[in-house]
Amino acid sequence: MMKSLIAAVAVTVLGTGVAFAETRVANSDDCLKVAFDLALVAESKNLSNEKLDQIEDLLTRMETHCDAKQFVEAAAVASDLKLILAKE
Repeated sequence: MMKSLIAAVAVTVLGTGVAFAETRVANSDDCLKVAFDLALVAESKNLSNEKLDQIEDLLTRMETHCDAKQFVEAAAVASDLKLILAKE
């Protein structure tokens, strides 16, 4: 059941990443939710420490952009994260 839930979240989040890149989020909370959802997807995968470090760095960068209300920049980082997670 849990794996099904994680898979559903992963599909939703990867779709959200595309939507986030194409549309602007309304506020920092929505932006941070996308970052959190991407982090959940990363957690659900069996990634190497190197990949985890790379993803953690990108998530930190994305959260910084969200806090600064730099949503275009955050969307670019989300797109990078989405690509990395899709390859794994």
